[in-house]
Amino acid sequence: MEWSEYMLMAARHSRGSASHWFRYLRKDIDKFGTLFFWHDVEKLSKDEALSPFQRVSIRAAFREGSPTRNHIIGLNQRTNGDSIRNLREKYGNSV
Repeated sequence: MEWSEYMLMAARHSRGSASHWFRYLRKDIDKFGTLFFWHDVEKLSKDEALSPFQRVSIRAAFREGSPTRNHIIGLNQRTNGDSIRNLREKYGNSV
């Protein structure tokens, strides 16, 4: 399966769920970061099978230093237990 076919399948499966879509992008950044070129991202971002949100976010996800990319890379990283504990102490157990 080519990268663009995989991404179209991911777009269909994650329709309506930004977090699900970002998790697909996270896997792509890890696995396929060197196997495709920017023109592949541009071509895919113009595909009608992607929602407007998916079109914008896929371009941002593969642009170095973008806030979207930084957010996606930060997904699935271990959280620091102390920071969570500090938030609970500051804001109560509603956090």
